[in-house]
Amino acid sequence: MGMGTDAVGYQVNLPVSIEFGDRWVTHWNAGMTFTPAAKASTGVEADIAGYNAGASLILLASETFNVMTEAVWTSTQIVNPDSSRSREESFFINPGVRGAINYKSGLQIVPGLAFPIGIGASHGEYGVFLYLSFEHPFLSTQSIFK
Repeated sequence: MGMGTDAVGYQVNLPVSIEFGDRWVTHWNAGMTFTPAAKASTGVEADIAGYNAGASLILLASETFNVMTEAVWTSTQIVNPDSSRSREESFFINPGVRGAINYKSGLQIVPGLAFPIGIGASHGEYGVFLYLSFEHPFLSTQSIFK
């Protein structure tokens, strides 16, 4: 089984974030991916489309520690060896935590840990998700608004 489509795809997503008071945040995301001339392992090609949606609920337990639960759904077409297409779906609930280490320079290091749990078509699938992000402002907000 291959690990990709051997083709360039195009993806668009619509994100929405809402804050509920000082301690709760929710993020929503919906999108679509289009991959023209995606290849099967046999080399045959077909155009494929995929869809994704996700939502999260985050408790801001402290200024530098969050408890969260995410839900992620994907529906992806694959190219079969006979050039027909079929669809694969997945749905995961992802409870986890993340923290932040802040530096005076503006650098923020964010480690996280989550435990994906498969639901529906993904039933019986479990995992561990380790996350590490290094975030630094591209431009200072002071220099943008002067």
